[in-house]
Amino acid sequence: MRTSWRHLLTGLLCAMAAGCASGTKTPEKILETRNFNASFVCDGGQPMQVHFSPYNAVLEFQGASVAMTQQPAADGFSYAGAGQSLRGKGYEAMWTDDKGTVHHCRDVAANPKTDTKTR
Repeated sequence: MRTSWRHLLTGLLCAMAAGCASGTKTPEKILETRNFNASFVCDGGQPMQVHFSPYNAVLEFQGASVAMTQQPAADGFSYAGAGQSLRGKGYEAMWTDDKGTVHHCRDVAANPKTDTKTR
């Protein structure tokens, strides 16, 4: 009888551990939120501005503005809205416009000599 309780207890503990291990992870707490403006240069020298705020971004390109909402990202950043998306990491960004065209962009801060006004 004593052995049966040990087996039952062992089985119960294993089942509980497996149940806990398969649960979803709790996201890490965000410790800081702030606004940030970034200037990018995309393919062909086209300037693009992105205004980041907590959980949102506004992308400006050739006189048009697109409001986007932050999306889950394993690494870097990801925003989407109005049929468009913006993903990136470090100084690199990839913007997919509403026509499905992919624009590869680089933050001007990565190359301060880049002048977006003359392009």
